[in-house]
Amino acid sequence: MGTNSRNGVKAGGVLCLLAFLWSGATGVSQTSGAQMGSGKGATPGVSSSALTLRTFTRMVNLELVVKDSKGHHIEGLKAGDFRIFEQTPSKSRDKREQKIANFKEVHVGDLPAPPSLKEPSQPGVYTNTLAIQKDPTPPTILLVDGLNTDVQSQAQVHVQMLRMLRQLPSNVPVAVFLLGDKLAMLQSFTTDPKLLQAALSNVTSPAGVGIARTDPRDDPNAAGNLMEGLGTQADNDPTFKQMIETAREFDQRLYADTMDERVYRTTDALISLGHHVAGYPGRKNLLWLSTTFPLLLSPIGNNVPEVIDEWAGYRNYQTQLQYLNTVLSDAKVAVYPVNVAGVQTLNTYQAGTRPPDVSPIGISGANTRQIQQMGGEQDTMDVIATGTGGIVCTGDNDLGDCVRKAADDSSDFYEIAYYPDSPDWNGEFRKIMLKTNLRGAHLSYRQGYYATPEGTPGSKDESIKLQSDCEDYIDSTAIQFSAKSLPPDAQGALRFALTIDAAPVTFALAPDGGHVMHLAVAACTYNEKGWTLKLMSFPADRKLDAKQFQILANTGRLSDMISVPGPRPAAVRLLVKDVPTGRLGSIYIKTADAVAAARTD
Repeated sequence: MGTNSRNGVKAGGVLCLLAFLWSGATGVSQTSGAQMGSGKGATPGVSSSALTLRTFTRMVNLELVVKDSKGHHIEGLKAGDFRIFEQTPSKSRDKREQKIANFKEVHVGDLPAPPSLKEPSQPGVYTNTLAIQKDPTPPTILLVDGLNTDVQSQAQVHVQMLRMLRQLPSNVPVAVFLLGDKLAMLQSFTTDPKLLQAALSNVTSPAGVGIARTDPRDDPNAAGNLMEGLGTQADNDPTFKQMIETAREFDQRLYADTMDERVYRTTDALISLGHHVAGYPGRKNLLWLSTTFPLLLSPIGNNVPEVIDEWAGYRNYQTQLQYLNTVLSDAKVAVYPVNVAGVQTLNTYQAGTRPPDVSPIGISGANTRQIQQMGGEQDTMDVIATGTGGIVCTGDNDLGDCVRKAADDSSDFYEIAYYPDSPDWNGEFRKIMLKTNLRGAHLSYRQGYYATPEGTPGSKDESIKLQSDCEDYIDSTAIQFSAKSLPPDAQGALRFALTIDAAPVTFALAPDGGHVMHLAVAACTYNEKGWTLKLMSFPADRKLDAKQFQILANTGRLSDMISVPGPRPAAVRLLVKDVPTGRLGSIYIKTADAVAAARTD
């Protein structure tokens, strides 16, 4: 490959075509494939399988769950039972019907176990290859949200998880994550209830302590309310009254900025989880135990026109959630939110509260704002659940029952795919509407996607996306690869040999009949505190002629070499990204281990 002088990454030669077998990773939306090759050159100990290479064709995939009025799966449906429409917000009257290209009924229990590489046994070899069990069962993630849930409500999580452990289907692999100051894995996928019980002991977080959860207009300790309580000076002094209203505006803006940070950290964690399980085949489930955040923040209002910005503090997080739903849907993750707070009493009726305005109008306004906030939190759950094909778990918040529902939904479903007829890939959100003439049928599926244009290798926008990918807390698996630590070629440097699964990589058809692939190979370095130091990237824009493409189809393996110059960081994250679709693979490596392994190799 050569060297990118701006970022200092050295990548070796060209992407080589070596013998490798498909590890079973599946592509996500907007792709299609043609079966090619014979699977020659198999690695010993790996099942032989012909590789399906994927050509970039802008196909959109849906995982559809169809149930009757009693909650039972409806089986044996055909493509003719459904109609698909697309609609964009900018053209709300333009509802265009799409032609179904592929339709398949999926019973997870009937799927053959995919071939996979053996886990590396030698030191200095790192991989994000998935350990997929022999009998496919939809994996389920339990995410305990300590950022958006107060400590008192988190106590309910213990009760719910104890119920879940007693009712959990024995064949459902479950992983436990905690969102606190950052996302942490407490337990990787397991069916062992003892391991899940151990994870339960670490399932609380104080990250949400001190975070403002009450509208400042109803917080007696907010600056504006404290100034209001100084006396009657505001009634007689217009300047002091303006100071109070300015303080109220500051309170409202600070509250909104704090909510922005909560929303960013939460959606970033959910995106990381989507990247982490993207390589697992089939439909995955994410149970999100949280009180969440409101979808909307109401503005302060126009109390004093000459001073107050009436829209101060206003927020609408709909766009962020639509993007989140697109990422999760592409990874085939359905979200099942669980509100762990249960039934809540309005703050003004709780003992020990100090409403800043105890007048009837003041109490009524505070109650209205809290009801709107609780409704907004419910709206957030609804938007994420319906946008990814899941449901909100309500009622008595029985986590065990919710797990069973999620596993049941992911065990039997339909896959539908179509090629969007609109040629305008301008990044706008497109709403998907699926219609059926089946009476009483309930349909669960992704509600839309962002029509993003094909990425440009080496562009500024792609570098920004790679920097964001560096911030994932856990390994991403949509592109599976391994990295072997090699002796460095310079003092303080790191060097790795990469072996990349070619199955998820997409290829654009060139006018002369060749195939072009766009891969971004990158490395992010970290210091001892885990802070990101530098992103170093090298775009791999390679054209394959017919012979090279056939070799790749037969072997399925791409190889590369990457060198990270000194001074040596505390850790490095290696990334491989399919630029046209955004599929990502990443591996986090502590450099002390890698250096020690390279010395003994």
